[in-house]
Amino acid sequence: MSKKVKKVGKIGIILGIIFSLVALYFGIPATKAATITSRNVNISDSRTSATGVTYDFAGTTSASNTKCIQMQFCTTGSGTCTTPTGLSTTSATKVTSGWNVFNQASWTIANPSNGTIQLTYSTGENGGTNSSWVVGNITNPSSAGSYYVRINTYSNADCTGDLDSGVVMFAVLSGISVTASIGETLSFSASDYAIGLGTWTGTEVRWATADEQGATSEQGNGYPTQLTLSTNASGGTTITIHDVGNGSGSAGLYNGSNLIPAAAANSITGGTAGYAVYGKNASSLTIATGFNGGSSTGVLSTSAQTFATAGGAVSSATVDVQPKAAISSTTQPGSYSDTLIFIATPTY
Repeated sequence: MSKKVKKVGKIGIILGIIFSLVALYFGIPATKAATITSRNVNISDSRTSATGVTYDFAGTTSASNTKCIQMQFCTTGSGTCTTPTGLSTTSATKVTSGWNVFNQASWTIANPSNGTIQLTYSTGENGGTNSSWVVGNITNPSSAGSYYVRINTYSNADCTGDLDSGVVMFAVLSGISVTASIGETLSFSASDYAIGLGTWTGTEVRWATADEQGATSEQGNGYPTQLTLSTNASGGTTITIHDVGNGSGSAGLYNGSNLIPAAAANSITGGTAGYAVYGKNASSLTIATGFNGGSSTGVLSTSAQTFATAGGAVSSATVDVQPKAAISSTTQPGSYSDTLIFIATPTY
C-alpha cells in the first residue's frame, strides 16, 4: 500500500512540474514590439523654455489595430526615464492638423504625469506607412542639449499589449531646434548668436557682421554666422528658417510699431526700406533656390521655409547666414531687432 501511495505521489510531482513548465511557456510573450521606421519628430520652436511648442511625430507603424500611442520624454534613450529639467507636458493638447493614417478626431489625449503623453481610441484603427500625430502646448526643456522621446503603440486602450516602439531624438539650442532618431548621431549649432547691421550714415545697403557694427559689403566665408550640421541620417536633413518679426505676423526688423519689412535679397537697394536673409558658401549642403545668395528672390516669413538641405549623412556640413538691409529717408530712428529661428529635421 505504501509503495502505491509513493508512486501516486511521484506522478503528482511530475505532473506539477509539467503544468508549471507549460504555464511558464505560455507566460512568455509570443512577439516583441515592431520597430517604427522612418521616424522623426519636428518641433515648432527651438528655444529653451519656449512655451506652446508643437511636437509633430511621424513614422511607419505596423498595420495593426492600435488603441494607444504613448510618448515619454527622457534624458536618455533607454533605461530609467528621467524627465528633462524644465520640460512640461501636463497641459499638452491634441493638435487637430497634420495627422496622417490615424484620424485625429477619434483620438483623446491624456497627460498621466509630466513627461508622459498618451493618445487613446477605444475602438482603435490600423497604423501604416507615414503615420503621423501631433501634440501641442508643451514647454521645452530649460537647458540646451539633446533629448529623447520613447514612442510605444499598444493594442489596448489602457496602453498594454505591445505593438510598435521607436525612439526619436531632438535638440534644444538658443534659437535652433534639432530633431533626430535615437541610435543615430546628430549635431547642429551656430557659430555666433548675436550679429548686427550697425548704424546707417545714409540710406545705403548694409550687411550684418559678427561684431554687430555692420558693413557696406557682403562678409567673407564663415561670417557673419555659420550653421554647422553633422548627422548620419541616410534620409537627409531639411533646415528651415523663420523669424519672430514684430510678433504680430509681420516679418522684418522692428522697433515698436516701426518695421523694416522683409524683402527679397535681390530687391534690397539704397533708399528703399527692406530686410533680407540669405545663405552663402555652403559645404555639403544645398541652399534652397529662394535663399541662395545675395541675388535670391526668397522673402523671409514668420512661417517656416526651407533654407538648406542635406541629401544624406554629412559631417560638419556648413552654410553661412547673411542678413542684408537698407532704409529709406523716412525710416524712423531707433534700435531695430529680429530673432531668426532655424529648425533642422533629419530623416533616418
